[in-house]
Amino acid sequence: MASASPSGKSGVSGTPHLLQLVFVGVVLLLVFPTPTPATPIDLTSVISLLADNVIDRLFSEGQMTLLGHRCTYKKQPRIYSWQLQYQAEVFCPGWTSLNGKSGRYLSSNTALREATKNLMKQAVDKGLVTKEEAGEWL
Repeated sequence: MASASPSGKSGVSGTPHLLQLVFVGVVLLLVFPTPTPATPIDLTSVISLLADNVIDRLFSEGQMTLLGHRCTYKKQPRIYSWQLQYQAEVFCPGWTSLNGKSGRYLSSNTALREATKNLMKQAVDKGLVTKEEAGEWL
């Protein structure tokens, strides 16, 4: 009595698939040879580059004009209660010795806006400008 496989075919059915897989593997090794070792990555320079980029983005200094006067601003991050917050400072050395400061804000732009507002309030209080002139920033 001859034995038959459940599919009705005799022989081992997995062998052709195994041969095809081996053939494809050999072809891939011939077409794509193993890469030569590259120069190792200098982790210190990568970390330094990333840190410089982050610091440049977080700390910001610049110039702006307030009521025709050239002013300087500084924005800097601080960590409070495990949260990144910003403080800002605005001063106009050629115009006044007043210094506008802001508290802690989640946005660096909000911190700058509040520091500018603080400077303008001080300027109005000192009589350097009128409320109408400073109205845009108050």
